[in-house]
Amino acid sequence: MGHKKMKILFLSPTVPFPLTDGGRIRVFNLLKQIAKKSDITLLALETQPTDEEGVAELQQLGVQVHLVPNAPTLPRVSLGTLLKAFLKRQPITVARYDLPAYRQKFRELIATENYDLVHYEMFHTAQFYTETDLPGVLSQQNVDSEIWRRLCSETANPFYKFAYWTQQLAFQRYERVLSPKFDAVTCTSDIDAAVFQGHCAADAIAIIPNGVDVTHFQPDFTTEAPAHLIYIGSMDWYPNEDAVAFFADDILPGIQSKVSDVQFSIVGGNPSARVQKLAARDGVIVTGRVPEIKPYFAEATVFVVPLRIGSGTRLKILEALAMGKAIVSTSVGAEGLDLNDGEEIFIADAPEPFAEAVARLLTDPALRRRIGENGRARVEKDYDWRSIGEKLHQRYTEIGSRAS
Repeated sequence: MGHKKMKILFLSPTVPFPLTDGGRIRVFNLLKQIAKKSDITLLALETQPTDEEGVAELQQLGVQVHLVPNAPTLPRVSLGTLLKAFLKRQPITVARYDLPAYRQKFRELIATENYDLVHYEMFHTAQFYTETDLPGVLSQQNVDSEIWRRLCSETANPFYKFAYWTQQLAFQRYERVLSPKFDAVTCTSDIDAAVFQGHCAADAIAIIPNGVDVTHFQPDFTTEAPAHLIYIGSMDWYPNEDAVAFFADDILPGIQSKVSDVQFSIVGGNPSARVQKLAARDGVIVTGRVPEIKPYFAEATVFVVPLRIGSGTRLKILEALAMGKAIVSTSVGAEGLDLNDGEEIFIADAPEPFAEAVARLLTDPALRRRIGENGRARVEKDYDWRSIGEKLHQRYTEIGSRAS
């Protein structure tokens, strides 16, 4: 395609700003990088009062934005959506985002502009692929069927077990049937890629890992508190809710028996009733949504990732590493990140070894600093958004040159 800039239509379920969760952070940073070399048009749903501010932020990066107005606010799933998903054997996210206004705007844009390629962010938007024969890239932030499978195995309630199982099957079906329709499928880790490799052509899968803005997140120990543990994430996302409850119930008491004045801050928007209740515990703080997470990272002595359910790769771990923080995580929490246990991070799955690793880091400043420095060096080398954006841009270019 020579030096001509590619024109890319990027479909996203939401406006990826403010940077309040992993999905938005990923999409925003990828848009920021690819907009340097391509003409990007973003089509997204209006779901938050802050969306106008987000649009302005994206326009500053040179991204053209089209908002589909008045989408239903999407925190909870209605019974109608559940029924539709069940009857059509659709994942809930697909049923929920199957909005005529979005489909209509997509058709309009394709009819009036000459795009080289369409980027579909997750199955939420991948369902609209039938509207065009333009080359398509499907971007998967995680393997949803795996999350539902873990949820299904974790719950004892037969009603939820059945509901989670139907979602697991629906996502497995979409992974199997829908993924091969795209010229490329991007995943964030080799673990996730292996799932899609079973369904797609070998050369269709690309690993575009999560990254971190290493210029924005930099080590700063001026405000570090003496024994402050922190976890950051959207608190209406079940895996995060489960993680902090597991930590407060099973791990924190073990740390408190060794380090009496320890504090645990749960930082993130929309805390569920279960999370709010944790604030009554000794040493637990629930902040709710905060305007900027950097000061919380800076204050943390140790960053904890007690996730038991999840898929994809963890942006928050990368941000904590970039800020030179020592981290203790479960295997699930650090899944898909190629980090060395005991050198760049501590990995522990059972409550006792997890509590032990945290207590050790809290009481040994030299070890804490060494682990933090190793982690910072590692993200600078392998997880800088600039090199990751370049990988995605190369993928676009390959597909574009095949199509032209």
